[in-house]
Amino acid sequence: MSASPLEFWRTGSARTFREPALPKKGPRWWRRITGFYFPAWVPVVAIIMVVFGILGLLFFARSATGAPRIGDHWHARYQFFACGEKQPNAAQWESGVHTHADGIMHIHPFQTFEEGSGARMVKWFEYGGGHISNDEIQIPGSAKVFKNGDKCPDGTEGVLQVFVTTAENATEQKLDDVSKYQPHDGDRIRIVFGPPEQTQQQTDRTVIPESDASRTIDLTVTDNGSEGSAIFDPNSFQVNQGETVKVVITNKGQLSHGFRSAGSDGQYENSDDYVTTPDIFKPGEKGTAVIRLDTTGNSFFRDETSQNSTGTIVVGNAPAATASPTPAPKEAVDVELNVAMGDDFFEPKDLTVPAGKKFRINLTNNGQHVHDLRITGPDLEFDTTDDLKSTPQSEKAGQTGELVGTIDKPGTYPFKCDFHPAQMTGTITVQ
Repeated sequence: MSASPLEFWRTGSARTFREPALPKKGPRWWRRITGFYFPAWVPVVAIIMVVFGILGLLFFARSATGAPRIGDHWHARYQFFACGEKQPNAAQWESGVHTHADGIMHIHPFQTFEEGSGARMVKWFEYGGGHISNDEIQIPGSAKVFKNGDKCPDGTEGVLQVFVTTAENATEQKLDDVSKYQPHDGDRIRIVFGPPEQTQQQTDRTVIPESDASRTIDLTVTDNGSEGSAIFDPNSFQVNQGETVKVVITNKGQLSHGFRSAGSDGQYENSDDYVTTPDIFKPGEKGTAVIRLDTTGNSFFRDETSQNSTGTIVVGNAPAATASPTPAPKEAVDVELNVAMGDDFFEPKDLTVPAGKKFRINLTNNGQHVHDLRITGPDLEFDTTDDLKSTPQSEKAGQTGELVGTIDKPGTYPFKCDFHPAQMTGTITVQ
């Protein structure tokens, strides 16, 4: 029996019409690309690779920060001499990069911004409320600023120089750019404001120009004509800590002699020794050595031709820094207010002054951190030219400052601490 022409409708299978596929056009390589299909797992692998790539970049960025890292405990000793006088140590403050008023830069990063470049010497100064650049310095806790070109009491023009001796290199090096220097564990830092130094360190001695010496000490050396019989007279003399002294030794003996100071470390034959010029001087001749010892206590010297002949240098405390001149009388004002600064608040934080009257706000920092006070001007915007700002630029713990100003327009003006702008705020109402 032949199938009915409409039999296909009874099969239950759907019929659709499809256009025949057209052949792909273009070069063969293009047809291969457009006809390629990725397996379903390929996007998953691609996402995983992107995630691990981002994690790798984050790890690299963390590594690029460099040491010191959180958990490191580094210590670098420093000294600051201004016009030949040793200055007081910076006052104590608390942070990961700090000091305990002990003449040491403590570098113990607590937070990520204190790691790596955040532990540079310039940052140590900033954290304490001071600053240092290639031509200016303010020790944290001190209001005194030393700038290149300022005159010392003797009339000489001062410049700022920073010398560093590292744990790896016993030769003292002068920093050309203080902004890049990052103290490391064991570094010794000597900061000097005064006439330019031309100090040179060699492997077995330090050479200081005679022009740097502030005074001269005369010695003689004699002998009885036999080796090992040299006697220095006097065989003991005293210098001040950080003082640069010229020692002149006259040979009144029968043999040649020399002079070598062991330096601050007490060890001979290394870079902090001081040796006469010439090294060995004959009977009737003189030898000259310029020395500077930065550590108090007893240091020693010897005869270079007979190491059994020795003497002692007593290094005393440096003279106290020159007292600051008597401050000028305070500017006359119409209203005087007192404000205490704590960590981190003003007390009181709401003030009132009359319009058009000159006022003084006396500031006392009772906290441990550096603080200041800034009032907006008529524009009610901070950090613009009409702001009123306290002096000095910052006050450390226990220090005082003041803000003197006049506001003519009545209204309420906000004020803040530049160092803690979110926590330390207040208002001054002008009536």
